[in-house]
Amino acid sequence: MATSIPKTTRCDETAAWAALRSYFAGTAHGFDVREAFRTDPSRFDAFSQQAPHVFADLSKNLIDHETETLLLALARQCGLEQWRDAMLRGERINTTEQRAVKHWLLRAQPGTTSDQDLVEVQATLEAALGYAEQVRADPAITDVVNIGIGGSDLGPQMAVTALAEFVDPGKRFHFVSNVDGHELDAVLRTVRPESTLFLIASKTFTTLETMTNARSAKSWFEAHGGRDIARHFAALTTNVSAARQFGVETTFGFWDWVGGRYSLWSAIGLPIAIAIGAQRFR
Repeated sequence: MATSIPKTTRCDETAAWAALRSYFAGTAHGFDVREAFRTDPSRFDAFSQQAPHVFADLSKNLIDHETETLLLALARQCGLEQWRDAMLRGERINTTEQRAVKHWLLRAQPGTTSDQDLVEVQATLEAALGYAEQVRADPAITDVVNIGIGGSDLGPQMAVTALAEFVDPGKRFHFVSNVDGHELDAVLRTVRPESTLFLIASKTFTTLETMTNARSAKSWFEAHGGRDIARHFAALTTNVSAARQFGVETTFGFWDWVGGRYSLWSAIGLPIAIAIGAQRFR
């Protein structure tokens, strides 16, 4: 039986919000971090948090123990824990689009959750990372062109740029999102059909900007002697039939519950995996 999502509570309508305002006005106004360190030798330990691969030092923020207590109370009074639990149950907490928000499954390890979607997530991830390793091992492919827009472009582009130190030096990565043909044309002037892999990132395979650029890339590929579209084009999409009509045989899907800002952990992250390898991607 589906469980209803929690009630939305505005933070400024809670008792904790009023208490925070009162505390700031009476005590916390003019808080001095240097003085806080001088009077509390354990401040660094008290305001540091450790998690796998992440360390957060909050000690240099304008916060003290009372403020922390009030902020935690604010979170609880706004129903943060209930919203968290609803997310993990797969409730449609994205009320704007009436979608579940299960991006956390993209980084979940087998055995850590009973969610049935994890099986499909793991299978898709295995297939995508296996393909990434094949591309990395193919010296004939020197350029990878990712064609997408929004979350299908910005996340992978950011990650590949940020992780440049670990990127395969034998391959160049290009990201095209602008429907203005100038951007794609500038990339195509630097690549050759026989050594280029095009990744078309569109969940529906109907996104106007992405498909306009994809068709232009395909026309360029064929006009310049390119052969075997199935080898030089792959699609990150759930619309497998449309991709095949386009000539693409290699497809990797993702799910309705993957929000754009988190999609780089799904098949949309394929250019990242090709750039840095499956192990580093994991």
